[in-house]
Amino acid sequence: MPRCHNMLPETAIAFLLLLFFVLPGQAAGLSESPDDLTELSLEELMDIKIVAASKKKQRISQVAASAFVITRDDIRRYGYRTLGESLRRISGLYLSSDRNYDYLGVRGFSLPGDYNTRILVLVDGHRVNNALYDASLLEEGFPIDIEGIERIEVVKGPGSALWGSNALFAVVNVITRKGSDMDGGRVLAETGSHTRRKGFVEYGRLFDNGFELAGSVSGLDSDGENHIYFPELDQPGFHHGVAEGVDDEDACKGYLSLAYHDLGLMLYKNKRRKTVPTAAWDGAFNDSGTYTDDGFTSAELSYEKDIAGSGNGHLLARIYHDDYDYYGEYPFYDGGGWAGAYVLNKDEGWSKQWGAEIRYGMDITRSLTTTFGVEYQDVYEIHQKAWFASPYYALTIDTGTDRNAYHSSAYYLQGEYSLLDNLQLIGGIRLDDYSTIGKHWHPRAALVYSPRLSTIFKLLYGEAFRAPNDYERSYDDGSWQIGNDRLKPETITTWELVCEQNIGSHTRLVASIFRFELQDLITQVETANYLLQFQNNPHEVRSDGAEIQLQSRFDNGIEGYLGVSTVNSRDLELDTRLSNSPSLLASGGISIPLWSNKLYLSPDFFYVADRKSADTTADAGSYFLTNLTITSGMLFKNVSMSFSVYNLFAKDIIAPGSGEHYHYDPAADNYLYFNIPQEGRTFRFQLSCRF
Repeated sequence: MPRCHNMLPETAIAFLLLLFFVLPGQAAGLSESPDDLTELSLEELMDIKIVAASKKKQRISQVAASAFVITRDDIRRYGYRTLGESLRRISGLYLSSDRNYDYLGVRGFSLPGDYNTRILVLVDGHRVNNALYDASLLEEGFPIDIEGIERIEVVKGPGSALWGSNALFAVVNVITRKGSDMDGGRVLAETGSHTRRKGFVEYGRLFDNGFELAGSVSGLDSDGENHIYFPELDQPGFHHGVAEGVDDEDACKGYLSLAYHDLGLMLYKNKRRKTVPTAAWDGAFNDSGTYTDDGFTSAELSYEKDIAGSGNGHLLARIYHDDYDYYGEYPFYDGGGWAGAYVLNKDEGWSKQWGAEIRYGMDITRSLTTTFGVEYQDVYEIHQKAWFASPYYALTIDTGTDRNAYHSSAYYLQGEYSLLDNLQLIGGIRLDDYSTIGKHWHPRAALVYSPRLSTIFKLLYGEAFRAPNDYERSYDDGSWQIGNDRLKPETITTWELVCEQNIGSHTRLVASIFRFELQDLITQVETANYLLQFQNNPHEVRSDGAEIQLQSRFDNGIEGYLGVSTVNSRDLELDTRLSNSPSLLASGGISIPLWSNKLYLSPDFFYVADRKSADTTADAGSYFLTNLTITSGMLFKNVSMSFSVYNLFAKDIIAPGSGEHYHYDPAADNYLYFNIPQEGRTFRFQLSCRF
């Protein structure tokens, strides 16, 4: 498959800048009627209060971080199908896929094969990184359907001083739709390329007595791409590198949210099955029997109350239970490649945990506010098992359900002190105590200075960590991979300077420069006896970069964004760039009302520079991806539609493969490593009706 042409985004950037600053004046006569999509002005957007940055509701412009909000309006206008697709509109974030899971890169860091373990993902403040693999699933494995999301909070930088493990590069908090957001019901039907079919139903209402109800359920079925070409595998024994009819996907998910005054109950559950066309780990290529199942179930009961007459006190108490399960089948040929006996390997794992948190915030004085809290988590079941199922049975690993169980407690404190009316000092610290790895302290500090209302400077310092997960510590089959219970947490230290500038009443600009240093990075290596093992890398990883994000919202309905990021992420001892680490990223889009604010045309683009591959395969070339979405408001009574074309110009895009992406060729007696072709041109059509 040929690489993409070496395209740079200068033309697209100039075009978007022209639209931002010239077109609004020319288009003012399009319509003065209000938009019947959910739309926020820039002032309203800046007034949105987020919790991902400080564990309390705080205006996005005031938080001590580089923070962004993706609204429901953004999701609809640009036709985002998954959480991962929506996140890459933020500068410095990029997405790749191994045709099973999606992986989010942040500021030049996205090691192939890492299951988004260094990003903390939350649903309404509830952690959804599972305990078994630390994975945060961003594709259809994410437990909330994209249609059920009200907004997404994205806070870049280390967040362990408040949130604990996994918050190395970013915290992503998904806010679900509540009854007051819906005020009724909606049914949606969707079709698209590769026999894509989806149904979605939601209903919500806030009743006069204060009871609030919201929920949704959805189901997705897709055959996937019928013809996927892997050029590195273009050999007779590997079907000349073509995988046919082995890319299907099924997913179902739902959530229910109940609230009555200060009490809240949140339930959600999802299940996803994905056939894996890469047949990684030298599996049987072009075999529909390779697939994975992922499921997540969660329940949380919460109590949240403002305490009047107590320094504007705010109390949150919650207790929860999470259940994650995984199952996979991996057929392969015993002997390598297409030779030998056909063997079926099965793999499964699950984790069960409960936890609780109490958090309280208050104003100590007019100049000093504090937030402090206590958390406890008990992973009381965690289990990994693998076995050969045919033509013979052989158990290769069974850790049991409670042998690796663990618990942790945490204590955190954050204070904000106003040195001057326009100068704030923010400091915080958290202690995490694990039964497996002991105690770890992680601080943060910031100065926030606003010389005038439209300008804010933020000087930020933070530390974060990721505790080794059970898979890294305990997966030991004796013949392929061995465990390592001596693993230490990996840690990061970050310095950042952020400038936020409002331009007029329609544009927000956020620019930042940063450096992070990553120590004891957990990576999989080959030992002296040719077994794989997770170990702490003794080399320091350093990243230096700069980002800029521009967002505009005009009174006439035109909305647009532009993000550019440049970064240099290197292994200092080897003096080499990290794999899957592009030096330049750009993203942008513009949404234009075409007909009485009833129809919106919304093109967007994503540019990713060349990236180094993990193994001996050729590097992944740069690419320029363009999507186009046409979205309506209520064209008819309570009826709206959306039509999207993804990868509009059918570019051939590849992502770096990880260490698992290889096949042994017995004819040549060598290993064939391969990169991962990304999705070609596809379309999606939606029709929805409110009731």
